[in-house]
Amino acid sequence: MATTQQQQSQRVVIFGECMVELYQLVENVYHQNFAGDVFNTAVYLKRVNPALQVDFFSAIGTDLISDKLLAAVESEKLGSSLLLRSKTARPGLYMINTDAFGERSFVYWRDSSAAKQTLQLFRARNDSSPLTSADWFYFSGISLAILSEADREDLFALVAELKAAGVKIGFDPNYRPVLWQSVQQCRDAFERAYALSDIALPGLDDHKVLFNAQNCDDVITQLKALGTGEIIVKNGKDGAVVWAGGERFVMPAVTVKKVVDTTAAGDSFNGGYLAARLAGQSPKAAAQLAAALAGFVVEHTGAIVSMDNFRAFKAHYSL
Repeated sequence: MATTQQQQSQRVVIFGECMVELYQLVENVYHQNFAGDVFNTAVYLKRVNPALQVDFFSAIGTDLISDKLLAAVESEKLGSSLLLRSKTARPGLYMINTDAFGERSFVYWRDSSAAKQTLQLFRARNDSSPLTSADWFYFSGISLAILSEADREDLFALVAELKAAGVKIGFDPNYRPVLWQSVQQCRDAFERAYALSDIALPGLDDHKVLFNAQNCDDVITQLKALGTGEIIVKNGKDGAVVWAGGERFVMPAVTVKKVVDTTAAGDSFNGGYLAARLAGQSPKAAAQLAAALAGFVVEHTGAIVSMDNFRAFKAHYSL
């Protein structure tokens, strides 16, 4: 890795969807926020490493809720020049339900999400320089799944173009079965993404379903064969197994007093890990910070911890 100063001046483009989030405060009373897997990662990446330039690449509508989403992006100090506007669609929406153990389930309204039009709107600009000039490009399996087949092919072509231009690629599969036409379609897409990735952050549970993996080492073996440079396999309460620089190690999960809501546990882990690595930290130091951040996030309701609450984390962990 380069020096800390060099790493902190880097620019990261994060591609995908941000949605309207509703979570229950008390019975029949819901709080409205904005969240989504890659957006959550972008927020925590920027909060942990404020020196990074983090641009959110997506599409929203021209309606009032889209204006509020734009304001939320900018309030997190994320770049919004790649947040494109659709005249025919609005942000998707989802509702979180959590059980007594903090495990969550979701109900989605995203069929006409503006984020699905992102690549079409971007192509209309006929200028790829805002992406080729980035240092990192990050996307997820959900980023892939919400696209049409034609747009998905365009995304793969774009990622390959960026990689050829020297942009580093980060990927989290984040498997959602309902978004794919078949398991095989998803497998093929994920393998193509892994082959382009410099850092991949898969979950073991996804690989058990998709690739019959028995343990984290099975995932590492598969991704190494595909050419992924750095691999972090998340395994819930059992922590994570990391393969980086030819070294393998286990990072235990952080024990928390009470799990309130596991929404964004993996997304925040990703943001923390990337923030530390881009600040020049070692894989072990990055995984330690990421585990601490994920543990902190699951002690709070919703995907994005309020900035006031997040300051408590920052008071104990700094790069």
